[in-house]
Amino acid sequence: MSGNAPVLAGKNLTRRFSRRASFGRTETFTAVDDVSLELHSGETLALVGESGSGKSTTARMLAQLITPSDGTVELGGRQYAGRRLGEFRRQVQVVFQDPFSSLNPRHRVEQIISAPMRYLDLPKPAGGWTARVKELMERVGLNPDHSQRFPSQFSGGQAQRIGIARAIAVEPSVVICDEAVSALDVSVQARVLELLRELQQQDHYSYLFITHDLAVVREIAHRIAVMSQGKIVETGDRQQIFTNPQQEYTRTLLAAVPQIKYQRAAAAGQAAPETGRT
Repeated sequence: MSGNAPVLAGKNLTRRFSRRASFGRTETFTAVDDVSLELHSGETLALVGESGSGKSTTARMLAQLITPSDGTVELGGRQYAGRRLGEFRRQVQVVFQDPFSSLNPRHRVEQIISAPMRYLDLPKPAGGWTARVKELMERVGLNPDHSQRFPSQFSGGQAQRIGIARAIAVEPSVVICDEAVSALDVSVQARVLELLRELQQQDHYSYLFITHDLAVVREIAHRIAVMSQGKIVETGDRQQIFTNPQQEYTRTLLAAVPQIKYQRAAAAGQAAPETGRT
């Protein structure tokens, strides 16, 4: 990656979709309109907005899961396409919203976590895939002896930890969290957010955190980009956005934030344990 370039950048990203209208007509609508974002090394950038604002579509373009209609995606100042996409995917991983939908229910945890390493043809670890998977499970707070279980045998919080372990298995530089805690109870959210913070401190991951929940943003973001109707309407650091928002839309979002402070490590340890599903 080059010099001082952002670790990940979207430049003038636009995404148009076609949909069927009345009388058999097809019409085009723009889900994301000329969006530019920069994510820097070791930071958490939150992209926030209401449902339908275009934030998840933006995230998927930045992850190169869908192709922009216009604009470019750069990793370390370089574009990746074709055969070089494997190198891009090694560096940019995604944690999805619903852990159970994103984990293959027919695969055991060892298969799920090791899949990116095998898919990207990474060298087999000295201790083999099993040892590496157990190491990753321990890092994210899961019992490594449960590596032969299926996703349905875990709670929602535990399943999301499996998704996080899968994402960091290939040692990426960027992790895109697409509503990664929105499906979890508040106490479990706090513990997963604390895990993400710890991993960032240890390995300097850069996070793009997609969410509609500004209470979560307050806990984890360094910078915030506010999105509405497919456009970025305001950006700033966390303090600026929360104390001196410039746009009425941002003020409206802030007015809806519940007055809840997420508990950090010590307090979160008092929360109900993430037991297996029944």
